[in-house]
Amino acid sequence: MALDTGMKMIKTEKVTVENAAKTLGSGSLLVYGTPAMLLLVEKTAVALLDGHLDEGMTTVGTNLNVDHVSASPIGCEVSCEVTLTEIDRKKLTFAVEVKDPAGVIGKGTHERFIVDAEKFQNKANGKFDK
Repeated sequence: MALDTGMKMIKTEKVTVENAAKTLGSGSLLVYGTPAMLLLVEKTAVALLDGHLDEGMTTVGTNLNVDHVSASPIGCEVSCEVTLTEIDRKKLTFAVEVKDPAGVIGKGTHERFIVDAEKFQNKANGKFDK
């Protein structure tokens, strides 16, 4: 595993009708939806970790604590920056900042745990086999 605190990744996306609150069912307006913002946070953290984990390992998101503080209209671009701030054995903590051209629209933290992909999937698949 080749992870260090301070590692950063930025991903961007355009605000569209498809990722708007009204379309996603998280509100009634055509502005960037909170579920879309949280998905962008997770995608950015996953992209940061790509190629840095031991073979057969992956991560699962376990906590999102992100305030959505400003609306972004259809057509603008939003960017998400995640910074790996803490490595506690298998628990990874990221600082999160999401911006549009006018400034910060989201800020907080995200946690992921490193797991053995095959074992985790098998356990999930067998969850109701009792």
